[in-house]
Amino acid sequence: MRPTSDDFEPRRDGWFEHKGTWQEVTVGTVIASRKRSERWEIISQHHGQQVEYGHTLWMRAREQNTGAEFIVEPRVKTSVVTILTQDPADFATADPTYPTDSESIALLVEKLGATHLASRDLKTGEITCPYYEAGENHLDEIGDGALRRGLAEHLKFAHNLNPPEGTVCIDLSHVHSQSHDPKHPSIGKGGFPHRHIPEDLTFL
Repeated sequence: MRPTSDDFEPRRDGWFEHKGTWQEVTVGTVIASRKRSERWEIISQHHGQQVEYGHTLWMRAREQNTGAEFIVEPRVKTSVVTILTQDPADFATADPTYPTDSESIALLVEKLGATHLASRDLKTGEITCPYYEAGENHLDEIGDGALRRGLAEHLKFAHNLNPPEGTVCIDLSHVHSQSHDPKHPSIGKGGFPHRHIPEDLTFL
C-alpha cells in the first residue's frame, strides 16, 4: 500500500523526502544534498564521451536557493538518492527528457554512415547500440564470426578504433569494455557517445 500524507512529516523547508534510485532521476527532478540544506534541481543531461555500463548520463543541477549550477558525474543507476517532492504521496517517476546532445549525436551517426549500428531511443532520446557482450549485434547473421565482424564494425564507427584484421572476439570484447570505462580515458572514446541495451542492472 502506498504511503499517504499522514505517514510523512515535511522538512523545515516544506519539502518531503523519498528514497529513490538514480535511474529515476530526470530533468525536473529535485534531489537533496548530503547536507540536506540544499535542493538541486536537474536542469539538463547529456551523454558525454561514452556511457559507462549501468550508469546515468552526465547531468547539470541548479541549487534552488542560490542559483549555483553543478555538474553531476554519472552515478550507478541502482544507487540510492533522496528525491524531494512537494506532495508527500508523489512517488511518480517523471518522463525522461531528451539529452541536450541527442540531436547532434544522431546527426553525427548519420554523417558517419552508421545508422545501421545505432538508433535513438524514442522514450529517452539516448543513442543506443546492441549489447555485444551478450551476443547481440546489428547483423542478420548469427555465430561467432558475425559477432566478431559486428563488434569490429562497431569499434570502428562508434569508438573510432580500427582493430587489426583477424583480432579474436574475446580481445575485441575486452577493448570494447575499456572503451566504456572512464578508468581508460585514452581507449575508444572517439566516435559517438552511446549506451548499450538491454542493460541488466540486477547485479549492480
